[in-house]
Amino acid sequence: MKKKMSVPKRIAGTLALPVLMFLVMAVFCNVNGVTYFGTVAMWRTLVVNIAVSCTCALGIGLQFNNGRFDFSGGAIMLLSAIIAGNVARNSGNSIVLFAVLCLVSCTVLSILVAVLYAYGRLPVAVSTITIALLYEAVTPLIYNGAGINLIANMELKRFSQFPLVLIPLVLALFVYIFYKRYTVTGKQSALLANNQGAAVNIGINEKKNVILSYAFSGLIFGCATMIWTSQTIKSASFSSLSTVGDLFTNILPVFIGLALAGFCGEAVGTLMGALTLSMMSYGLQAVLSAEMGSAISMVLMGVFIFVFNVITTPYGSVITKWYQNMKRKKALNV
Repeated sequence: MKKKMSVPKRIAGTLALPVLMFLVMAVFCNVNGVTYFGTVAMWRTLVVNIAVSCTCALGIGLQFNNGRFDFSGGAIMLLSAIIAGNVARNSGNSIVLFAVLCLVSCTVLSILVAVLYAYGRLPVAVSTITIALLYEAVTPLIYNGAGINLIANMELKRFSQFPLVLIPLVLALFVYIFYKRYTVTGKQSALLANNQGAAVNIGINEKKNVILSYAFSGLIFGCATMIWTSQTIKSASFSSLSTVGDLFTNILPVFIGLALAGFCGEAVGTLMGALTLSMMSYGLQAVLSAEMGSAISMVLMGVFIFVFNVITTPYGSVITKWYQNMKRKKALNV
């Protein structure tokens, strides 16, 4: 029987990566004359980046961890942002209406993706790419193709500022954890991801499961849209699949979340991943020029994720095998 992990070990495993990154970036910044890394002002700025990265990653990760690589999330967020932003702005800048419309729009659009996938008998990649193209084609047709610009709208952009940015972040974490731990659909999704044929044979309704799981991911994308909409001008999509890249820049915390899941669960692991990568990006851009810092941070993120996954993968890397052999030898000696 597997021994239960102690609480101190869980805490240490959860915090080791972000704490190490903080120390590395703090030294790097101070050596180069940047003294504001680690200040309250930095954290007020950084929490917004962490929130949008984490909420997008949770939306991607919910389907990714169920064995579905979904390309439609970015188009769902863009179309919902244009609808919710324009309606709320034209209705007296109601932030409550804006939040509700983001959640409802993303959920409805996500369910439509699920219906096409479940009943269209198409592979998930084909279904989600098709619906992404469809949603992108709609964005230039509504509101004269103007998109949405909330940068100067101090009322509707409050969800992208501290402290209200914590509301969609906490809500997204709650939805993800509730789905995974406390819903039958979430537990059945794990069985479908591991062995779809066997899961269906024991009576799991795959179509129902898919639709409900997309409803939950839609709620999470709605939380992300509440923050993401007002960060920059959101233009209508005039090039095919332009929204895919925008969303999938936030997929990296998903991989860290999977690696840390044994210590703290996927949701908190994804949050730690977003925190780690946001600190690295912030530190590099603080020292280097904006363009150079962004470019180097992207390169280092790729290298970091590659090395991190090689070290932590349970699928038989050299380092993993060496570690397992050391554990077996230690157990035999005891």
